[in-house]
Amino acid sequence: MVERDAQEPGLEDEAWLHCTLEGHLLSASDQLLDLLGFESESQLCDAVPRVHDLYGNRSDRSKLEEPLVEALPSEEVRWLRRDGTSLWVRLVAEPIPRLEGIFDPVRSGVAEEDILEVTVEDVTGRRHLEEQLRHAQKMEALGQLAGGMANDLGNLLSATLAHLDLLDEALAEGDTGRAQGEIRQIRRGATTSSQMVKHLLSFSKGERLRLREVGLRELVQDSMRLLRPLIPAGVTLRTLEEPAPPVLADPSAVEKLLLSLVANALSTMPDGGEVRISIGTGRFNEEHISRSGWGDREEHGVISVTDTGQGMSPQTVAQLFQPFFSGTERSEDLGLSMSMVYGLMKQHRGFVQAESEPGEGTTVRLYFRLAESRARKEGAEGERAGVGRETILFVEDDQNLRSVGCRILRAHGYRVLEAGDGAEALELIQSEGSPDLLITDLVMPSVSGMELVETLEGQPHPPRILLTSGFRPEFLLGWGAEPSDYPFLEKPWQIETLVGKVRAVIEGRPDPALPEESGGG
Repeated sequence: MVERDAQEPGLEDEAWLHCTLEGHLLSASDQLLDLLGFESESQLCDAVPRVHDLYGNRSDRSKLEEPLVEALPSEEVRWLRRDGTSLWVRLVAEPIPRLEGIFDPVRSGVAEEDILEVTVEDVTGRRHLEEQLRHAQKMEALGQLAGGMANDLGNLLSATLAHLDLLDEALAEGDTGRAQGEIRQIRRGATTSSQMVKHLLSFSKGERLRLREVGLRELVQDSMRLLRPLIPAGVTLRTLEEPAPPVLADPSAVEKLLLSLVANALSTMPDGGEVRISIGTGRFNEEHISRSGWGDREEHGVISVTDTGQGMSPQTVAQLFQPFFSGTERSEDLGLSMSMVYGLMKQHRGFVQAESEPGEGTTVRLYFRLAESRARKEGAEGERAGVGRETILFVEDDQNLRSVGCRILRAHGYRVLEAGDGAEALELIQSEGSPDLLITDLVMPSVSGMELVETLEGQPHPPRILLTSGFRPEFLLGWGAEPSDYPFLEKPWQIETLVGKVRAVIEGRPDPALPEESGGG
């Protein structure tokens, strides 16, 4: 610990610390001691030898490369208190000028120019308020979406029931052609309904991104069913499409982005107007990269949302992506804040750009990384997904789903054992031996799917595992497993999805449904 000769003016009411360029802690203010829960400066220095030890996030800690004056991030980071609880802080680090005489170089053994003064601002309360606002916005948007989608689901179910009646008539008359047409319509309605349920589930909770190759046109078209219920009378929603290659994106996250941007656009058009969603390609030129300090030279797939609303001033646009900032004064906005839009695009390793002028409307562009073509790979996997001879144990407590799943797998050549819960599955394994693959529902009475898996993993020759559930894979966290620990098949599934996933797991090929590592760009 370093002895201080004088207290620097202006710091009496602030939390701060002094450290070397290597991060060794020298001294701290009483306010910082109170903030971190330490009783004395010596106690803090003994417990936290370096600034690095205060960081509660490994990725933030890894950024602390020397010299710290350049490495200490100005963005908000998570620190740990003495009792292990966390707080969010914003840091400002500055070297102490030689002439201020705060330290005696002879007694301390530290040259003045090698000392940093780090001002610490506690922003935990604001972070909590921001999270509460985020949750309230999401719930309000979810309620409006659910109301609109309930009407759509009612229409789909009515049409499906009508097609079932027509199918009965066609079968009674022996008209196979008409029967096949009715079956196609029923399948189309069921597929659309299942997608809508997935949309609601994914929008209702935060989750890790699952990047996959997808077309921009597909992303926009799938989102339109969610967007149309939001559009009031007097506002026109249009889509404009240009040829664009596939991109890497999480479809559920893109739906959230478009819902947010459209909702924000509507709040700027109380008297009506037009919202245009367009797709295409784009890249950043050297002038933009040099001027703005962000972007890259690669071609991207671009989704643009343009409105004819009130527009924003250059000062507002400059602050648009800052946390807790809204470009509009309307309190009933349903969209996510633009800082959260920025965060989602950063997780996509993409970019977001906003352009606006007062009275001229606003355009927000989302830039996605292009995906490499996987058609050849998918074709090869499709050929291998046809038939098999392995033994599969299918564990599912829903009798109808278990029955149809086993029928499908047997039709593809597999020997299939079936069980209604984990306890019955264990009895079958004891009598029949370990299968090549275990397909198990996650949530079941008696012995759950995870309990079954944990029991089998302790055996000498455990089977390969394929978990399935109507919950999103992030739900696995509550059942003692990371989402990436096991291949996962999300319900509702289709025949080709089930058969392809089974073949991939048996052959030990990478699971295409596992979350891809995501990062900022």
